[in-house]
Amino acid sequence: MKTWLSAVVVASLVSVPSLSAQGRPDFSGTWKMDSSRSESAAQAEPIGPVTLVIAQTPNDVKIETTRAQGSSAVTYKFDGSKVTVSNGTLTTHWDGAKLVTEGVFDVNGAAVTMTEIRTLAAGGSEMLVEKTVVVQHGYPDTLKGTQNYVAGKDVFVRAQ
Repeated sequence: MKTWLSAVVVASLVSVPSLSAQGRPDFSGTWKMDSSRSESAAQAEPIGPVTLVIAQTPNDVKIETTRAQGSSAVTYKFDGSKVTVSNGTLTTHWDGAKLVTEGVFDVNGAAVTMTEIRTLAAGGSEMLVEKTVVVQHGYPDTLKGTQNYVAGKDVFVRAQ
């Protein structure tokens, strides 16, 4: 009985670090948007092919985005510190196995908030990016029913 109890205690202690390691997947790699399964590709003005190159360390993640219009790169810190971009700020944090990026922007004088949630599919060959954008448009009360947000999901496949 003591041997069995000792084995259970040891097994539970060994599995705790692996659970926390599993809670933070590694998104590193080159990712290509699957336009047939991505909502951004079906917008009124499709965004065209998108490639992400992600380099992740224990302290930060650098995401380089390439579209037909050009490329941009941002390095996000996991400590919650803000990253300044051309028209706003971004922060990134972990929510279990989800990598969450939140941003606040000024677009033509209107406050715009953005949330991106990245998750990896089992096996790590696909990444789902759920995006929500909210515009604080300040419309008068007569237009209260006006939708002020858009949400969508994009699927990226790991490039070989």
